[in-house]
Amino acid sequence: MIKIVVTRSLFLILLCTMVAACDIGKEKNGRGSLAKVTFINYATHPVDIFKNFNPESFDPTTFIGTADTMSRTLSVNLPASTDQLIGDIFYLRFKIFLHDSHEVVPTGLFISAERTMSNITLVVKSGESYTKIIEDPPANELRFVNGIIKVQNLTTGQHWIENHGAILPQLGLQAAWLNPGQFGFYELSLPFLAESWPMDSLQSRDSHGNRTSFPPFEMERGYIYPFNITDTGILPLAPTPINPFGN
Repeated sequence: MIKIVVTRSLFLILLCTMVAACDIGKEKNGRGSLAKVTFINYATHPVDIFKNFNPESFDPTTFIGTADTMSRTLSVNLPASTDQLIGDIFYLRFKIFLHDSHEVVPTGLFISAERTMSNITLVVKSGESYTKIIEDPPANELRFVNGIIKVQNLTTGQHWIENHGAILPQLGLQAAWLNPGQFGFYELSLPFLAESWPMDSLQSRDSHGNRTSFPPFEMERGYIYPFNITDTGILPLAPTPINPFGN
């Protein structure tokens, strides 16, 4: 009787060990494996791609890479999302080049735009490979993320631009000071659901600490609002639409 009990106990131990080994193998070869997702960009513009990104609150940690217009291909290895009911959502931001028609533009100056209702939803399975194509959106479906102002310094001293007391870096240069005669482009954040927003807290500051307020205006997405800083004040000029295709 004792021998039978011992034999059964050893059998159960071996069986449990075998089952556990099988479960470990499934975990290693299943959820623990990565999937390959390849984005091919046939669009006119480079595209920044974010994973599970909330467009109402920018989070740079969700950025997974850029599909440019040279190699056109971005391949990334990602963990499986099969346990999620909606899978992963890939959010696209098109990098629109600011063309030379807007006076002197630094090389590689881009502004971000999104295509409305164009997120890529994908349930990623471990060990699988996926390919997604990105194409040019229709012009009426492209929505610029931020507002843009263009400022020229027509004084003999340096200036920087502030919004609500915070210094704005020049777009593409990340420099604060605007030198005499120089053009500077600046991005202004707009509320996610607003197509326009009043701007009434912009100021310039010179090297002596003197501040001058910009004339208040209503900023609309898709336009560049130019201003000249002069010795007698800040003069607004007529806004110009941004053409994403440079025609």
